[in-house]
Amino acid sequence: MGSIHIARSHRLSAAELDTLVDDLSGQLAQEYQLRIQKRGDAVHFSRNGARGTLLPGPSHVEITLELGFLLRPFRDGIHQAIERQLDALLGG
Repeated sequence: MGSIHIARSHRLSAAELDTLVDDLSGQLAQEYQLRIQKRGDAVHFSRNGARGTLLPGPSHVEITLELGFLLRPFRDGIHQAIERQLDALLGG
């Protein structure tokens, strides 16, 4: 399966959450050559073979990513890398 879903709870203020979203989306865009588009609170990202959403909430952050056929073999590594980045930004 080529789906990635990551959810983390947080206790960030609105300003801290905005900073986290900006930092994480910038890191993901650079590392995975993603195009980023912010719509409301959600950040949508895409590239050939992948698309997903970063959805911040008042008490949680959720990332979903759908990988195409050619990126599916790298799913576990991508999943772990995104988790590490998110956890580092959350201070965990």
